[in-house]
Amino acid sequence: MILKEVFVQAIQSLVSHRIRAAMTMTGIAWGIVAVVLLMAYGNGFHTAIETGFRRAFSNGTVVIWNGQTSMQAGGERAGRRIRLKEEDAEPLRQLGTIKHVSPEYVEGLPISFGIKQTSSNVRGVAPEYGEMRSEIAEFGRFLNAEDIEKQRRVVFLGSEVAKKLFGNSPAVGETIRIKGLTFEVIGVLTQKVSFSNYYSPDKYCAFIPYTTVKQLWSQDYVDNMVIQTLSPATHFQAIKQVKEVLAARHSFNPKDERALSFNDSVENMKEISGMTGGLKIILSFIGALTLMIGGIGVMNIMLVSVTERTREIGVRKALGARRRHILIQFILEALVITFLGGVLGIALSWLVVTVAGHRPFLADLLEDPTKQTDIFLLLSGDVVLTATSILMIVGVFSGLWPALRASKTDPIESLRYE
Repeated sequence: MILKEVFVQAIQSLVSHRIRAAMTMTGIAWGIVAVVLLMAYGNGFHTAIETGFRRAFSNGTVVIWNGQTSMQAGGERAGRRIRLKEEDAEPLRQLGTIKHVSPEYVEGLPISFGIKQTSSNVRGVAPEYGEMRSEIAEFGRFLNAEDIEKQRRVVFLGSEVAKKLFGNSPAVGETIRIKGLTFEVIGVLTQKVSFSNYYSPDKYCAFIPYTTVKQLWSQDYVDNMVIQTLSPATHFQAIKQVKEVLAARHSFNPKDERALSFNDSVENMKEISGMTGGLKIILSFIGALTLMIGGIGVMNIMLVSVTERTREIGVRKALGARRRHILIQFILEALVITFLGGVLGIALSWLVVTVAGHRPFLADLLEDPTKQTDIFLLLSGDVVLTATSILMIVGVFSGLWPALRASKTDPIESLRYE
């Protein structure tokens, strides 16, 4: 019951000084807006960067490149070139920790349809490649197992290659020529935007069955091997097993980091998350400093309030009010100011995010019609929770010193105060 009375007295005190309290709440609200918007911007930046990389590689995808040994192994000298072959894919498929495997051949070749001509990187791959590299068909389909088995002359076109050859006309079902040989178009890639590419962006490439490659050009070794691990929990164990299998087949030390190069999407995402996470921390820190400035305003107001109400504090103590009652009253006043300012700040933040939540970032540079690589301010639950936590800390510390000062006031000296 006493706590309820103390709370009522705190509210009455704020109402009697409503202009001063309103100005203080405005400072708190501005600080909350700064915290929320900066954190929302950081989340949007992280999402945009992550989207660009995830469009290039599904989770757990690794590209394995040919390399050169730097250690002696099995009687072989260091400096020997390691070149993977198509046959290396099958032992990797047998590993229980590997989900997909695809050899990859790449060659720049002329492509034509009627009188229209272009040149493109032609990539010989397996059907699993489509899932690992997010090759999503806008029209038709990607390669399948039957295309591989029957060595069909079929081709899946990147969106820009299809546009150059067919314009706005349907491409699926048409016949094109690659280096003079006819290929049936079975699908066209949807607009794919990604930060991470090798050789060239996928939209400028054409994909054919890897078993058909030798009809176009002669090549004994694959340019690279693409694999996908089965589970994030066993990802690094799977990479270790892959190294051991390939080391046994090609007589090199599995600890030799230069024998083969691994472009690991999991490691890349960890680095990206580290960079964007650092930016989010910096932005949150800047916002928190702004909010703390508002907290200093609350502290100053409360100190003025303690000074103005010195005689009142003395009367209350003389009538039996204890130290904790005075302490709680002034802390509650500070908390009410910060709480109301926080509610106002979150409401203003929501309004800003709703009205101007989309910020141009990389969509125009990467020709992304979906705009998913732009920054969208995200007012998520963790942003609001973090801002509220900072607000509570600011509120408590802003009211604590003035409240302690008020609670320690000597009643006799307070009654003499003019």
